[in-house]
Amino acid sequence: MVEQIKIVHSSTVQQVADGLTAMILSGGLKPGERLRESLLAENLGLSRNTVREAVRIVQAGGLIRHRANQGAIVWDPTDAEIMDVYNARYHLETTAARSISETTSMDEVHTAMEEFRSVLKSGDPFKIVEKDLAVHSAIVGLLGSQKLRIFYQQLVTELRYFMFVLSIENHEYEDPDSLEAEHQSIVDALDSRDPALAEKVISDTIIQYRESIRQVVAQRHSAN
Repeated sequence: MVEQIKIVHSSTVQQVADGLTAMILSGGLKPGERLRESLLAENLGLSRNTVREAVRIVQAGGLIRHRANQGAIVWDPTDAEIMDVYNARYHLETTAARSISETTSMDEVHTAMEEFRSVLKSGDPFKIVEKDLAVHSAIVGLLGSQKLRIFYQQLVTELRYFMFVLSIENHEYEDPDSLEAEHQSIVDALDSRDPALAEKVISDTIIQYRESIRQVVAQRHSAN
């Protein structure tokens, strides 16, 4: 299980945290799975304190939760938690859409879209998800508020998790043309400088993804 965690240049604690994050996002560690720190430490040849600090870093990002009598487990989101994250995303991005005007600079959004387009055919879901979220971060950036941008970044880890869940279940990133068209429609709506149109396109997209995630997670829970 631990072969994905490579000890290289940055601090050992951060490397273990990055490795655990990658394992969770890729499905190597399943939702609800318990993390046995002593076993991880033994397999990696590290102290238990080092592994414990790494787990705390991942927990701070929301991908690991602490449950009484079980310790650290991989986040297995409830429907209410999914709704909470996506409602926050909905309000930020639709507010940004309503804020556009003839003088709004779209440079950051266009740059993010080009970078997203450049990685779509790579087949690497990690790169694709990162650039996908960068497009949406740029949309929130249209509000011109650093505090709101920082708040959105706090959602990114959880959104990344949901996007990986969807990509694994639905093989979403095996259809780059569809993903490109979907995101281009958002950019085109923003470029139209029509706030109502931009809000509708973004709203429809977010709701579609939210409902897909809710369905995938509900099916998994019912199967268990």
